[in-house]
This record gives sequence, structure tokens and C-alpha cells, in this order.
Amino acid sequence: MRVIVANYRFFIAGGPERYMFNFMAAAEKRGIEVIPFSVQNPRNRATNYESYFAKPRADALMYSDTRRSLKNLYGMFRAAVWNFDAARRLRKLIRRTRPDAVYILHEINHLSPSIIRAAKKEGVRVVHRISDFFMFCAKYDFLCGDEICEACIHGQYGQALRRRCVKNSRAATLLRVAAMKLYQWNGVFREVDCFITPSAFTKGKLVEGGVPARKIVHIPTFTDSQAAVPCYSHEKYFLFMGRMARQKGTIYAIRAMNDLKDSGYVLKITGTLSDSREDEELKRYITEHHLEQQIVFTGFLAGARLNALIDRAACVVCPAIWYENMPNAVLEAYAHGKPVVASRLGSLEEIVEEGATGFLFPPKDSRELARQLAKFVRDEGLSETLGRKARKKCEEEYGEARHMSRVISCLGP
Repeated sequence: MRVIVANYRFFIAGGPERYMFNFMAAAEKRGIEVIPFSVQNPRNRATNYESYFAKPRADALMYSDTRRSLKNLYGMFRAAVWNFDAARRLRKLIRRTRPDAVYILHEINHLSPSIIRAAKKEGVRVVHRISDFFMFCAKYDFLCGDEICEACIHGQYGQALRRRCVKNSRAATLLRVAAMKLYQWNGVFREVDCFITPSAFTKGKLVEGGVPARKIVHIPTFTDSQAAVPCYSHEKYFLFMGRMARQKGTIYAIRAMNDLKDSGYVLKITGTLSDSREDEELKRYITEHHLEQQIVFTGFLAGARLNALIDRAACVVCPAIWYENMPNAVLEAYAHGKPVVASRLGSLEEIVEEGATGFLFPPKDSRELARQLAKFVRDEGLSETLGRKARKKCEEEYGEARHMSRVISCLGP
């Protein structure tokens, strides 16, 4: 089998890219030839197929750095709405490689859904993995401020325009809504042969948004648990890992530590504070509540250093305020034999088993989060008890072999 994997990044920037490279490695072990298709970027991993990658949407690769030239504005419009360059290059790649399927991970605002139609015009099967809610939400995360909002799920985008949901910008929101209206009109997503959702929750949202249930397969993300040796002992700290984005709820983990000042435990966060408005809020709260000794920012970690940090944690904290779609942080915690304390929201409710592999708390309720964390303070053996069950769940439900066999069956005719 030969498969093109399409994603707007070909370097690791978050969970979707980790999944992409893990999938590629697992596929190649099974004799499947994987061909990448992405956007040109100096951070990309080296590949023989780079010449087929689509042009970046602007001279600078981030909105904040982009000069407002006509060329750049056109490039951003093209990538956000209908990327003819990406479609043309993908068709050229398909004609050269003759794949059995195109597996799309993320294309919005860069490659655009034009690549779906490009693949279908070449007679190639299209499978689309869904890792957020871009099909129904202009902002992709069903959040308005810090509150869950599903006003646009049935294709009415007036609320998004009124609230300036995209970057608090009328123009950016209008551009995104125009793109979504185009996709409604031309029916491009109806051309997808199969959607894969990592969580049952996300599958339910797709059905609610009008996608036929027969075209959706729920296949949980996988992790190579054999590569992680579980560690059931721990030191006196809780761990928050992943991006310090607002929807991840970092502030609520920090607030919880205000109720645990005398516990002897600290909260370690894998990141570094920046000068952004959100990070200034975190700094201010830490200073005002004298939490400098309870909150430790480790900076970005990967590989052996990150593994060692997970190994010694009492538990991993996931205080998300949005509908997380099977976060890697939970699976990594389970693989290392660590329980998870998470918001009772979205997919987290289905992957964290209350009292078995961790605990759940109401979103944004930092007091209740603190009460759940205090259980590990009072009972030092609790981390091992729950961690062993978490590891078993990881091995049985989130293994590589199970995942790959199901995805391969979707990619086939």
C-alpha cells in the first residue's frame, strides 16, 4: 500500500504532528510506503518530496510577522479559502506516486480543502482525521472567550461575525466564515470517503453537525507503550505538560496550588512564560498569591528529559476548558504509569476513568481540582494504584497494532 499523508506542518509543533510522525513510522514498519505532503517551511524535516510542497501563505510564516503587501495578503486569502497552488501540486504528486489513498490530518488555513477535491479528481480515496472542530466553528475550538459555544454547529455563522471570534478581528472572522460558506456551497467535505475521530465525543459532534454517521469511524489515538518503562514511584510534584494555551486551562492548575501551599508538593509546567497577555495573567496570579515556590516552569522538554519528568510525577493534570480531542498528554501519562486528573469535559470524560485511572473535576473549578490533587498528598500509594490501571488501559486500548489495523482498513478500498 502507498499513502500520501497531508498536514500543513512537516515538523513537530503539537499533538497532530506527533501523531503524523508516529503514524508514518508505524506504517513503514508494516511495509506501507508513506509520502508526505505539506507546506514549505524551513523547519520541515528533510524529505525527497519537498519540491511538491505547497507555497507558504506569506513571506513570513506567522501572522504577527507578515508584512501587509498585496502579495502576502493574497497568499493568506488563498490559503485560508481555496489553495489552488496546493491542489495543483498535490495532483502532480499523485500522478507521480499513484497512491492508494490520501490521509489528511490538518489542512485548514494553509493547504485548504482544495486538496480533497484535487485527490478525488485523480480518483484517489480520501480519509480525513479530525483533531478539532474547524468544520463547524470559525475559531475551531467551540470557545467564546472562556465559555463553550456551539452557536455555529449547524452552519449559521452570525454569532461568529458579531463576536469577532477569530483573533478578535472582524476581517479575519469574515474571511474564515466566507471560507466555511464556500465549503457548504461546493460540498467539498461530502467528497471525503471516511472521517476518523480519535474520540467518540468528536464523532457525536460530527453527526450533530450533519456528517453521516456511516462515514465516521472512531479510532483512538495510539502510543507506543512498549517504548516507555512505567515508573510507579514518584516525587512530590504534579505535572502539567503541553502548550500553555488558554484553552488548556493552565491558570486553573496554578490556582489549585493556592489551596495546596502547605502540602509540600509543587506544580511543574513544561513551558516558559512569555510576554503575551495570557502569560502576564499567569505571572500576576503567581506573584499576588506568593506561589513562586509552588510553581516551577521547566522550559520546553522532549525525549529523555521529558520522560524523566513524567516518570517522577505523582499525576498529570489536564484542566482543559475546551473539548479536548484525545490529548497526547493523557496517553503519555498512562504509558508511564501515571494517573490523570482532568476536566469533566469532551473526550476527557471517556478516557479518564473516575477512581480507576484518575479523577475528574468540573471545568474551571480550581478548588475541586485542588481537592482531587490532595488525595495524592494524603495517600502516597494512590499514584501507584491508579498508575498501574492507567498503564494497563494504555496497553489494551491505545496500542499501535490495534490502531494501525483499523486505520489501514479505512485507507483501503
